[in-house]
Amino acid sequence: MTLYTPVLWFYAVMVSRVFGASVYETLVVHPAWSRKPPESFRGFVGTPVSRMNIPAFWIPVAPLYALSALAALGLAFRAGSQGVALIVSTACAVAGVAWTLVYFRPTIGRFLEAGGGNTPTERLQIGARRWIRLNWIRLGLVTISWWGA
Repeated sequence: MTLYTPVLWFYAVMVSRVFGASVYETLVVHPAWSRKPPESFRGFVGTPVSRMNIPAFWIPVAPLYALSALAALGLAFRAGSQGVALIVSTACAVAGVAWTLVYFRPTIGRFLEAGGGNTPTERLQIGARRWIRLNWIRLGLVTISWWGA
């Protein structure tokens, strides 16, 4: 057995974990904080849902997800067994994590950690709706990544 097989299995486990957590967050967690900004921002912090410590899950999982995708793809190229599905899966994984670091994480931090701050209510509501809509696209990237693993 080559190193490629366990690395590919590790990537499959990571992408499955990310897919499941992303679906759960999209259907359960995100509606809790985005319901009616800024009140829902303030209400979400400190409630049982937010006591889950979401960053404690994502801080190690997100980089392992992207790195395992890159490792699986790199070893697949080395073994000569790369396929279109794995290439697309890796591209979606890396794009999703990069987008998270550049847009999603900083934006949710501004929303929740500051409770919206002094930003006007209408602007917060527009921002939250945009975040939720874009998250559906990110969930699509994770779904494609899961399919290709």
